[in-house]
Amino acid sequence: MLKKIQLLISLLMLIIPAIVLTGCYIETDVGNDDYIDREPPAIPRGVRTITGDGYVDIEWYPNAEFDLAGYIVWRSTNDRDFDEIADLPADITHYTDRDVRNGRTYYYAVSAYDSNNPSNESDLSPEGAWDTPRPEGRNIILEDYNFEPDRSGFDFSNFGKGTIAWDDRTTDVYFGFDTQFNVSYLYSDNGTKMQDLGFQDSFDGIDFVPTQGYTSLFVELLEGHIYAIRTPDYNYAKIHVRRLSDFDVVFDWAYQTEPRNTQLAPALQR
Repeated sequence: MLKKIQLLISLLMLIIPAIVLTGCYIETDVGNDDYIDREPPAIPRGVRTITGDGYVDIEWYPNAEFDLAGYIVWRSTNDRDFDEIADLPADITHYTDRDVRNGRTYYYAVSAYDSNNPSNESDLSPEGAWDTPRPEGRNIILEDYNFEPDRSGFDFSNFGKGTIAWDDRTTDVYFGFDTQFNVSYLYSDNGTKMQDLGFQDSFDGIDFVPTQGYTSLFVELLEGHIYAIRTPDYNYAKIHVRRLSDFDVVFDWAYQTEPRNTQLAPALQR
């Protein structure tokens, strides 16, 4: 009986290596140690974009495969026809796309590939990450139009000019302090509309501005509040009041150059 058991064990030791394991892409034969890997890495997850001024940051969660070799970043302008824009090593899970234009929408996806077989590449990430980069600025100072009329206004579409006169024909908003009621206001005479979105700790607190609920002519300013702006051409902007006094207001701003696009997501702090 013992000899039969020993014989059976010997036969099993010869047979087992020749078995193709169910559910694994492993091919082997008795005496053959070659390993053929046909299993691609998992699809990258958590892909998100962060808006910038002339750039877009793409981030994702790291894959956990031991044989992971790297990631490929893909971009499209129509959410269908993706082109490869970067090939990154396995320890990098972010990419900055600087080949973009403010006011144009871009769609992004990420795939992963392994080191054992370069043809083992995952499908594209499914998150549908997209972004529309836009210009932004810091520390704009508007002074009371009653005392410094030439430094009281701002035109979002011509932000490079800085502060301008409150009665300039291109002025979107201008600042004034009402001494009768002791209230600071943001005014508009060209049809620009405004909306108070409430207090926020930082400029990053608002990613999208609403399409409804705007007031015209003026809105009361409060320190720390973010305000949504809609120009007559239906371009959206936001400002964050950094400092407020009886004489001036200091704010940060972001302006979406693509009409009717309400995305004003925060830029990555560098």
